Amino acid sequence: MMNISLASYSGLGKRKNNEDACTVLENDRGLLAVVADGLGGQDNGEFASQQAISTLREELGSRDVDPEALEAAITKANADIFTLQEKHPGAQTTISAVWIKGNSAIAMHVGDTRIYQFRGDSVIYQSIDHTIAQLAVMSGDLKPEEIRTSKERNRLFRALGDSEPPKVGSKLLELEKGDRLLLCSDGFWEGILEKDMIRLAKSTESAQGWLNEMRRIAEPLASDNNTAIALLVS
Repeated sequence: MMNISLASYSGLGKRKNNEDACTVLENDRGLLAVVADGLGGQDNGEFASQQAISTLREELGSRDVDPEALEAAITKANADIFTLQEKHPGAQTTISAVWIKGNSAIAMHVGDTRIYQFRGDSVIYQSIDHTIAQLAVMSGDLKPEEIRTSKERNRLFRALGDSEPPKVGSKLLELEKGDRLLLCSDGFWEGILEKDMIRLAKSTESAQGWLNEMRRIAEPLASDNNTAIALLVS
């Protein structure tokens, strides 16, 4: 059996309130990690991200999780947030969720809250942002390293809170001892490059130490809320 150590934090950046939310839920079947980044203005994003977290905890907290169950829970969160808009107009959120069981993980996301898997000196998985900037990268009009400075980097074309079920990005990950996973909102990853995530992973022995070192770089540069969950497989 593999052991998972973890660390998390959520910071304001230069905002007056925190519209990010995160949670880690463990039961005897596995571990669920979720990060959500609310949007919609007038503080309504806070309600959306919290609702997404609440729905996933309710739907998945006491069960074994497979890809169908995780996607169904995200779809339910989308519907719950759409209903929430009656009281909180425009409330939407991104979401990234990882379910870990044994030596495998299910990774799903909607929006630009990222999921990374690191092994050695490499990023072996990075979720694809659902943004206009990412589309420009895929069409060859923008280099990947230019996403962080692109004016289109925050223009989402997918988020939870739509009238239709979301199209969820999904990936099954195989885990090995020493792998590190990172779930993080755009306020975090915009402030730290992947090469520095890798460098700091190699120089730290714990999930908490790794997150602390990354946070020292990312948080001072963050104008937005910034949230991350770091996980280490051992």
